[in-house]
Amino acid sequence: MTAKEGLLKAAGIVAVLSVISKFLGFAREASLAAVFGATYATDAYLMGQTVPVVIFSAVSAALGSTFIPVFSQVRQVHGRDAAHKMVSSVINATFLLAVAFIAIGEFFAGPLTRLVAPGFKGEVYALTVSMTRIMFPMVLFQALSGLLTGMLQADDNFAVPAVASLAYNITIIGSILLLGPKFGIPAVGAGTVVAIAAQVVFKLPAIARTGYRWSPILNLNDPGLRRMGALIGPVLLATFAGQASTLVNRILVSGLAEGSLAALNYATRLMGLVPGVVGTSIITVMYPTLSRLSAADDWQRYSKAFSESIKMISFILVPAAVGMAVLRVPIVRIVFERGAFDSEATQATAWALLFLSPAVALFTLRDMTNRAFYALQDTTSPMVVSIFSAGINIVLNIVLVGPLAQGGLALANTLSGAFGAGVLLWILKNKLRKTGSSSVSLGGKAILDSLWRVMLASGIMGVVVWFTYGAVQVCIPGSAVLVQLVRLLIPVLVGVISYVALVFILRVPEARVVATTARNALHRVLLKTRAYSDLRKQA
Repeated sequence: MTAKEGLLKAAGIVAVLSVISKFLGFAREASLAAVFGATYATDAYLMGQTVPVVIFSAVSAALGSTFIPVFSQVRQVHGRDAAHKMVSSVINATFLLAVAFIAIGEFFAGPLTRLVAPGFKGEVYALTVSMTRIMFPMVLFQALSGLLTGMLQADDNFAVPAVASLAYNITIIGSILLLGPKFGIPAVGAGTVVAIAAQVVFKLPAIARTGYRWSPILNLNDPGLRRMGALIGPVLLATFAGQASTLVNRILVSGLAEGSLAALNYATRLMGLVPGVVGTSIITVMYPTLSRLSAADDWQRYSKAFSESIKMISFILVPAAVGMAVLRVPIVRIVFERGAFDSEATQATAWALLFLSPAVALFTLRDMTNRAFYALQDTTSPMVVSIFSAGINIVLNIVLVGPLAQGGLALANTLSGAFGAGVLLWILKNKLRKTGSSSVSLGGKAILDSLWRVMLASGIMGVVVWFTYGAVQVCIPGSAVLVQLVRLLIPVLVGVISYVALVFILRVPEARVVATTARNALHRVLLKTRAYSDLRKQA
């Protein structure tokens, strides 16, 4: 198995587990709705998570992003023992900061609740304050879980962190169904904290197998710890810049017709489904590899690995973006159109989804390039680009909201994302040129050679899907859910078949890699099935 096939296999495993996790997430929400409904208890539970999750999630994400490249460099330069000492210092520092944050949150739970939920009064306010206090300890386990995930992914262990997310959802579902009816919503809040703690416990055996042993040390002069502290600031600023543009987005959409915010929100959720599974899986697998190659100063393999990841993202997500744009109306209809969500809401959501569809590939490309910089321990460049992108997003929001309504806000997000991805690629290209090796490049020629073939195949596929859906509508009329599902699945299947045929005709290199990896995976499954069958016969 080649390195490329191995990475694709790992990404496939993460993608499959991500799909299962999303189904469990849906089951979690359905369970909450079934037991508690749309009541003030549910509101208190959801709002009680806001402060600990929203505020500290940015810190947790920054810890995870900066940990892997620093850990990889320390391990490469100073050895595994020095890296493990750094990990203990990072964990202990994180523990102390989280405990301080929890103490502040517990003490100021009332004012924080008034800040995030100014409309809550009386019983719902009191319950929300109580839920906030119950769930604040989750910030400690969130941070620890992110650090342990970074350690495992640095060792190319992606399965354990992905499976741990399943344990998270299963634990919450259990607390809702088993404890919720008897003890009420506070039991679900406690179950949520236990669920995040369970992720930490689930990862500990795998961490032990790496040879790591925790030490009660806190060396504030540890170069790795200090380096992480220097890198985290720009990541947080970039996150806050994105939140600022989102705030302006919300302010502008509040002046549009009723339901415009909901339409934009639903379209954003649909747009994020495919990159949330496929794109995130590729990024998750590639990031530790880029970090190791950067730490080893192996710039030729670094640039090649990055180029291959970009080509694979384009190969999978460009046709997904085209398919989503063409089939936007039936997709929205089958997912949302029921009850109070009528045909008018479907059209409003599909309008926003049309302009968000290119972001399926663009946002993943931008995020992959961000991680390429993080692997270089450069968080400043992504921060600066993020701030400029947020400014462009705000300007485009103001310009486009008038003529295109929520579609204009969606288009502004897409265009600012394209700007960010383009500028980051240009900066990265120049950064690699400064490594001193004339043979190192971004691989732009290979990327463009693959991209035009992928875009041509995707464009032809889009036309085929368009005509297929029109024909299916005529041949299979009706409004039943099953009929709508059949009308959607047939053009999707035709689109997949036509795209596969086209990429082989156009000789897209990634097609052969995907085909070989799939064939090898099927071969292994058949061998295991045959071996299991033989064992049963012998028994």
